[in-house]
Amino acid sequence: CRPPGRGERIGHILDESLKCFAEQGFERVTYDDLIARSKVSRGSFYWYFPSKEALYDAVLDTCVSGYVERLEVEFAKTGAKDNIVKRLLDACLADFNRNRKQYRLLLRPPPSKSAIRTLARWNDGVAQFFRDKLEPSVKAGKLDRAAAEILPDVLSAFLDGVCVRLVLEDEGSVSRLSKNIE
Repeated sequence: CRPPGRGERIGHILDESLKCFAEQGFERVTYDDLIARSKVSRGSFYWYFPSKEALYDAVLDTCVSGYVERLEVEFAKTGAKDNIVKRLLDACLADFNRNRKQYRLLLRPPPSKSAIRTLARWNDGVAQFFRDKLEPSVKAGKLDRAAAEILPDVLSAFLDGVCVRLVLEDEGSVSRLSKNIE
């Protein structure tokens, strides 16, 4: 049995730190909590991540990277004959249900410029995904251009509300939302 390589070790630290940050929040989690959870030596931990902020930034970047690609996969699974808004919400909620820890983390960032930039990049990517999916409906005359321009913000605000409900651990209401989208 070979010891884990650098990439595997970093991936393990990021995965375990995601869980820790999601459970306790950035402010409450300590470096000792993160090291204990990751089961990596203190020296190795500091070598990869010299501060809790640097670790959080890496975890956050991991959460945000690939988000639009995940939405594309979920969107492809939705009913092509369904209303575009329903399809977008179904795709987002499916990803949400698969990645709840990531969403908990995204709502509890430290007040760092790096975290804010990463979250802004995530938000911009989601808005562009929505615009790209709405455009064919506009061109086909199924959706008014004015509605298509405001829908990304409306959908984003709705999804932010879903995330807040998750952080408040009101999971029942989130499941009801998924079932009642029409």
